[in-house]
Amino acid sequence: MVRIGVGLVVALFGHIALFSVAPVPVTPLMVLRLTEGHGFAKDWVSIEQMSPHLARAVIAAEDNRFCEHNGVDWSAVGDVVSEYREDGRLRGASTVSMQTVKNLYLWPGRSVIRKGIEVGLVHALEAAWSKERIMEVYLNIAELGSGVYGVQAAAQHHFGRDAADLTAAQSAALVSILPAPLHRDPTAQTSSMGRRVGRIRRSIRNLGPLLACVPAPQNGGAWTPKLQAPSKKIDPSTSTSPTAEETATESADPPPVESGADGPNPSAFPTHSLTEQKQRRRKKKRRKKRK
Repeated sequence: MVRIGVGLVVALFGHIALFSVAPVPVTPLMVLRLTEGHGFAKDWVSIEQMSPHLARAVIAAEDNRFCEHNGVDWSAVGDVVSEYREDGRLRGASTVSMQTVKNLYLWPGRSVIRKGIEVGLVHALEAAWSKERIMEVYLNIAELGSGVYGVQAAAQHHFGRDAADLTAAQSAALVSILPAPLHRDPTAQTSSMGRRVGRIRRSIRNLGPLLACVPAPQNGGAWTPKLQAPSKKIDPSTSTSPTAEETATESADPPPVESGADGPNPSAFPTHSLTEQKQRRRKKKRRKKRK
């Protein structure tokens, strides 16, 4: 048993050392998805070959303190514990580094055992890799659609362009599907997608020095042409539940569109007109009367 344990530790550190410079060819999740009938589209690119908006959008959406913590954001963990005590609601507190470890070595799903292993491994990863390398690997192995892994394959699949050519709005839209990549479409021209993109881009604008460990856009982030029309529609019955914020604002008028580099592009994310909203409200009233 001792030899087996030593062998596993040596293999782990050898793996970490190897992929600190080499592209990661496959992960456990990719193999699992193949057995479930999903495809396999993946194309490794360096972080220099990615739009700088991508890494910044990930930090804004997934891990605001990525450049500062050592793998575990203990302040976020404290917030989760407090919320659980007050509301009985448990949400994740995974950092980008922890998600990279999960994708590289572990299985999907939630369990105390898996989370404990994840916390243990993330410190080894942070000690061996730079923040830029962790982000580069994460963006190359993250699931971003059915059988689609990494931002290069996702950019080609969803937008028909290379990851280097993604705009600020497209980058934010792509990152916004990460909680549920099998059920969300970054090209969906909906008000809810517009709100997600708007939140991410406002967060980017406010993070300032917290983005120091990832590349900055050369043009200040003002490149935001219109997104292409969606290639397919998502079945509402399979989509994930909206967040509390989205639920609260779904029936309200669309928020005002921000101007400037970090405001959502109105041509890329059209919202429903007031006439359409009134029509939906009338339909709801008719259905209630019939009941």
